[in-house]
Amino acid sequence: MAISSVLGGFTPPEADRLRRTMGNIRKKTRLENVLAELTERMVNNPAPDPPVTREVAEQISRDLSTFANYGFPESHAWSFALIAYATAYLKCHYATDFYLGLLNAQPMGFYPNATIIHEARRRGVEVRSPCLRDGRRICTTEETAESGQPALRIGWRHIRGVGDRTLDRLSDAQDFLPFTSIADVVERVGLTRAESLQLARAAAFGAWEPDRRRAAWEALRAVGDNLPFAPAHRFRYDPRELDERELIFLDYQATGICVTGHPMEHVRERLDRAGIVASRDMQDLRDGQRVVIAGLVTVRQRPESAKGTIFILLEDEWGFVNVIVSPGLVERYNDIVKYARFIVVEGRFERDGGVTNVVGRRFRELEVEQLVYGSHDFH
Repeated sequence: MAISSVLGGFTPPEADRLRRTMGNIRKKTRLENVLAELTERMVNNPAPDPPVTREVAEQISRDLSTFANYGFPESHAWSFALIAYATAYLKCHYATDFYLGLLNAQPMGFYPNATIIHEARRRGVEVRSPCLRDGRRICTTEETAESGQPALRIGWRHIRGVGDRTLDRLSDAQDFLPFTSIADVVERVGLTRAESLQLARAAAFGAWEPDRRRAAWEALRAVGDNLPFAPAHRFRYDPRELDERELIFLDYQATGICVTGHPMEHVRERLDRAGIVASRDMQDLRDGQRVVIAGLVTVRQRPESAKGTIFILLEDEWGFVNVIVSPGLVERYNDIVKYARFIVVEGRFERDGGVTNVVGRRFRELEVEQLVYGSHDFH
């Protein structure tokens, strides 16, 4: 832009027109026309001292055309390199703050919230459930017994079934005076029955009642949700404690973020008996080896340049597996490849340096308890 303005006498809008034609193959003809105009303007511009000769003007235009072919991608590469370095540094040295930033910036990005949390836990970050006593609307950090390694507290905004207006009332009430009990939350905020149940399912009352069923029962009492002809006296409600498997699936239902474990953990014994390989064991495989893997579908991609090929990212309790599905197999296994939440894949293992893939050959749905979850899929 500076060259066109100083040597060619381009006005700011004309210089910006030149900028907008660069770096886009679809604007190649337009760029050639603008550069031809710039050449003539430089030759006929009396302002430069010494004047620009036609030979020099044509050389400048050729240089600008060459720059248009690589200059913009190169500048983007430098920017992405800086972002990648800064991201890697934060992820290595300030992992809790890194994942907190990702969650507080949602909705955005490539991965579902549950995947971000599983990755954080695999990297040693302690993740805590939403809490109406200790937490906030957004995710926050909290001190732990280990200095320099704070915990990540999930924010209330991730609790399903609790709208923005209710979140506003919760935040205002907490700012005015911290909550002291389940009844205090329900009465001061004016929670409905449904909202109280959702908060209980998400363990948001856990500071006063760790058992989620008991917390729900106490919240309903505070709401006043009693049958009109119920006996005047109340019997102690003593429910069975939820086991770890139930808590995992309840977390997915309540928040879509599980702080307890991964749903694949509870089918691992069955998978091991069937000879199905976990992601952590794939580094030991040989290139070209037959393999059977399974996991929760995290991402599906179908780029236009792949001509119908679908790329699936599977996740288990240890990490990720990239799966490649050819167009013919997409058609044959359409319902499984495009819609199943859990998939078993038989295929060929591929290794290219540090990158590993499984080229799928056969697919079937893995029978796991119904999970409230949505992968990041192409549209």
